[in-house]
Amino acid sequence: MVSDRAVVIGGGAIGIACAHFLTSAGFAVTVVDRGEVGRGCSFANAGLIVPGDPYPLPGPGVVREGLRHLARRDGPFAIRPRLDPSLARWLWTFRRSSDGVTYERGKAALASLSRASLQLYEDLAAAGEIDFGFRRVSLIRVFLSPGWRAPTRTGVRDLQAMGFRASVLEPDELRELEPALAPAVGGGVVVEGQASGDCFAYVRSLAARLRSRGVRILERRRVHHVVVRDGRACGVSVAETSAGRGWAREEIPADLVVLAAGAWTPALSSALGLRVPIQPATGYSATVPTWSGAPRQPLMVEERHVAITPLGDRVRIGGTLELSGFRTSPDPVRAGAVLRGAGEALAEPPPAQPVDTWFGFRPLTPDDLPLIGWAPGVRALIVAAGHGTLGFTQSPITGKLVAELACGEPTSVPLEPFRPDRFGRRVRAHGSRRSP
Repeated sequence: MVSDRAVVIGGGAIGIACAHFLTSAGFAVTVVDRGEVGRGCSFANAGLIVPGDPYPLPGPGVVREGLRHLARRDGPFAIRPRLDPSLARWLWTFRRSSDGVTYERGKAALASLSRASLQLYEDLAAAGEIDFGFRRVSLIRVFLSPGWRAPTRTGVRDLQAMGFRASVLEPDELRELEPALAPAVGGGVVVEGQASGDCFAYVRSLAARLRSRGVRILERRRVHHVVVRDGRACGVSVAETSAGRGWAREEIPADLVVLAAGAWTPALSSALGLRVPIQPATGYSATVPTWSGAPRQPLMVEERHVAITPLGDRVRIGGTLELSGFRTSPDPVRAGAVLRGAGEALAEPPPAQPVDTWFGFRPLTPDDLPLIGWAPGVRALIVAAGHGTLGFTQSPITGKLVAELACGEPTSVPLEPFRPDRFGRRVRAHGSRRSP
């Protein structure tokens, strides 16, 4: 049994999964989160676990499509202009990642990663260790615009070639499968073998189990910096409050540090001289009580980029992507567009008053692939961030890969496509956690 100390920075779906697998590998783990565990992107995301949605955001034609949407404030994609050199570099790299070859490689990499993750969800659910409403479902992608058939049939053949069970359904077939759909829906694609669940319940349930196993979880603690000595991460400096004293600092020693802070990862990595090109991509969701006309299966309204996911007695409606930095308040127009997009696809619209509304910052890289691997130039530091809209889908496999790296074991999934240095200098081989 190993007794090395690990500090995981970030208590969302990725960070908690890293803590789970590191604990199982014998590490003494501390998790540090700037807020409450699970209250970031894990709190009210779409609730989908979808290996059958392996499409990177940058791809052929996407820049042209994005420019078309920019003219509309309520469009599915928006960029809020600001003087930010890192955003300019990010957009330039995004454009360079939109060629066909890069897109195909990214698609294969995401499919492999997400498939492995779904199997781990099956294992967690079967073990009865956590309860988060996990269920196997079909994902139904619906289309409102004419002309969807030809490109969609090509896409279905592509999914089938990757081993997914997918089929094109005409309007009558689609409504037989999902009676909640509106007459405006012209057809769709059904991708079988997917899953759904409550991501917040997943994180909180897993965190509760970790606490019962002796894991230290520190909430509302801001990591000031990663402590590095002689080129090796050896702990973190954490800011904490004490009554009457204001802000004080505590240094938590570690033999391994995992940087899983989502959209806040660049703020910590830049002090280490690491280029981590992650932009906070604002997403919105609304959670409503289920109603008589609610769908039975998760839906994706393609033209609106809106997901509708039944979660027991609730329905989660989420979507849009906005590059606006860390905005301090939601945009009511964009938030409203999510509900309107859902209403267009349903015969009976959702209740007008949501139980809960949310906006958060999804950590997006320029090629829409996560960063998983040893940090360049700093030993004993692993990066696990930048999962974009697939953080829930890819949570357990990311945690397992981090534990495999830390133990010097072969990884379950090839990590070359996810190298943290792929946008800059090459990662130096650090070996296992015991490397000098």
